[in-house]
Order: sequence, then C-alpha cells, then structure tokens
Amino acid sequence: MIHPDTKLRSAGSIGLGVFATRDIPKGTIVWVLDSLDQQLDASRVASIGEPIAPMIQRYAYQNSTGNWILCWDHARFINHSCRANAISTGWDFDLAVEDIAAGTQITNDYGCLNINDPFECLCGAPGCRGVIRGSDFDTMAAYWDARVSETLEKTLSVSQPLWSLLPNPLEVQHTAATGGPPPSIRFHQVNNDHPTETAQRL
Repeated sequence: MIHPDTKLRSAGSIGLGVFATRDIPKGTIVWVLDSLDQQLDASRVASIGEPIAPMIQRYAYQNSTGNWILCWDHARFINHSCRANAISTGWDFDLAVEDIAAGTQITNDYGCLNINDPFECLCGAPGCRGVIRGSDFDTMAAYWDARVSETLEKTLSVSQPLWSLLPNPLEVQHTAATGGPPPSIRFHQVNNDHPTETAQRL
C-alpha cells in the first residue's frame, strides 16, 4: 500500500508518476507490501496471454523467489531515479531517505527490482548512471543499505500511517531504537538461473 498522502498524476514525458500531496518527512514508510498486492509465480505469468501479459511485465517486479509482485494501488507507477528519495529495505517496505516536499515525485531505484534487461535512464538526477542494469544490485546494494541505515532511527519520531501493515513492527522498532543494522536489500535479490524477460516502467 502506498502512503495516503500521495496521488497519481502526469510526470511529463515519462508518463505517470506518484507525487506527495503533503510534506512527507525523512524516515516515513512510503510503501508496504500488503495482502492485496498480487504475487504471481512464473507458471501463472507464463499462462497469461495478451493483452494482460505486457501489463505484468511493465508494472510488476520480481522478488527473491522469482515471483512477480503486482501492486494493487498506484504504487506500481512509482518511477525510477538514480537519486531516489525512497529506498527499498531488507523488509517489505520502502523508506523515505530524505524529506519529500508536497508536490515532489516519489522515486525508487529500479536497480533493486531484479531487472534482466538494461534500459536507458531518463531520470536526469546528479550522478545518473545512464543505463540501469541488473548488476546494479551488486554494485549499489551497500549504498542503498547505508541510506536506509542512517535513516531508520527517524522512523520512531515521524507519523507512520502504514505502520499497522508491517508484518514485523517489533523487529523494525527494535532495530531502529538500538541502531542495529537493518537486513540488507540483498534479501530481495532473485536467485534464478533462467530469469523471465522483464520490460521496465521507464
């Protein structure tokens, strides 16, 4: 589920995007995997024909087991940025790693979504990688983990409308309170010898 203070609107030439409708402070959980999100195994995806199959490839991502996750709400329209303001954690939620002002687009880094086919990046952020590759998971994981780790303490001091959806709130609370390292984003890296072709959202 996406944070309630967001809306879907045009993001210009790249299509639709998810924008904050109010200020969302650093440390806010902006998305949580919930029970309405569809989890499709490879056999089910393979059995789905036109015109639905391209929508799965465009709007879903693969988890560590190779299952496809299709968000039921407008979270599936979150766009990529090489300087993302929300980062996926080793838990099943995304964390705002900087203050997100009202009217700002919420972005994530598609490098952590188990992509198989490189795509040209159009984000225009400082330090843009130019091309996003599946190998970014290996080269960027430590950076993503560091951004989450230095932000996690703030989860205890900001409003968290999605907190009740966490499957492991006590673990998150304990880790944030003690300054312990959160689980690495590598927890979500797929281990699949024959990955399914992926079409990306950008």
